[in-house]
Amino acid sequence: MTSASSKLLATTATLILAATGTVAASAPHSGASGASGAGGNNEITVTTSAAKSDFAAGNSKTKAVTPQAGAPAGYCKQPNPMTTAVNRTMDCYHMPIKIDVKRNGRTVGTASFTVWHEIHLNLKSVKWSEKITVSKAALTGSAGGIITTFHPSCGSGCQVRAGGGLASPFTLNGSAHTGSANHTFTVSAGHPRSSHTRYEFDFKKPGYTSGESAYLGSTYRCDDEDRQYGAGCVYPTRISVEKDWTKLSDMANLPGIGDNIRKVQHAGLHIGYPGSTVPLTRATKAQADQNRREVCGPGVHPQPGDIWWTVDPNDDGTKPSCDEYPFAETTQGGNTYNPPNRSIKWVPLKENRQQGGIIRTFFGRYHVLPGDKFYVQAGA
Repeated sequence: MTSASSKLLATTATLILAATGTVAASAPHSGASGASGAGGNNEITVTTSAAKSDFAAGNSKTKAVTPQAGAPAGYCKQPNPMTTAVNRTMDCYHMPIKIDVKRNGRTVGTASFTVWHEIHLNLKSVKWSEKITVSKAALTGSAGGIITTFHPSCGSGCQVRAGGGLASPFTLNGSAHTGSANHTFTVSAGHPRSSHTRYEFDFKKPGYTSGESAYLGSTYRCDDEDRQYGAGCVYPTRISVEKDWTKLSDMANLPGIGDNIRKVQHAGLHIGYPGSTVPLTRATKAQADQNRREVCGPGVHPQPGDIWWTVDPNDDGTKPSCDEYPFAETTQGGNTYNPPNRSIKWVPLKENRQQGGIIRTFFGRYHVLPGDKFYVQAGA
């Protein structure tokens, strides 16, 4: 995975982060009666490890996902092989948390547990529900009676609320607590929004200052850019494949266009071929128009031998049309590369029209916006 989607960032909020990675409350909680006495200080400190994503993003092979010790049943179950829909919408990660209960600076008890997250964004809606499980807590010493409250939040245009077993405060004990973070995004055409969820857990114990743990999830993006498919949300850094990871694109069956794609993909940099180091990147409309002018502009005409089909004057679809690969709709299009990493081919106009529909459908269905990367599976 990319670093943006595979790492979760710890945040201290109102906490003090010591060099050891231990997080302690920055000030006594008003309800912690008896927390401080003459020469004494009773407190809860919280240590969080680096959160780890367990999702096998970009997995185009039939590779099984490594089971995670202690994970809830069915956690992070992924299709094998991966699909574009799942790759764009699913994430899962876990956060180990340790609480130290300290009396006058001495640890008198510990509570250790793991928070398990499984997220499925929605390609067809700006609402989704994330499953969250707080595992059984391993308690030692005086760590009993820690009351935990879950406070999720997200950025502008996003609302999130805790649900299920995490909607109300609960006590860390030998039982798991399962709930949800229910999200709703607000977007309008022309104004996609990106955000991430902040997961905060507050810990209180009578007689002690309170502690807190907070960390961030992966960045997601919601948009309402396609009239046919409507608003939806994805992880924008995840690479898509048209039509899917193990299925040939419908473009592969267009005689002229399929041949042109394969010609470039099997030479040079293998641009846009699934798994290559140079995926395609959707361009802005202005860049796409410029790319067309550079490669298939008005001054470009068929040369002798370029017409390999029968042109029917009575059939508009058989007129010659200039096809280019990499596509004009990508930042790799135009004159970005020289042959053999780019090529044009004259094809019947109906092929180019079909190709345009295939690309528009792909962009809309999987919310591929300018800057998003993708591959095309055109076959051998």
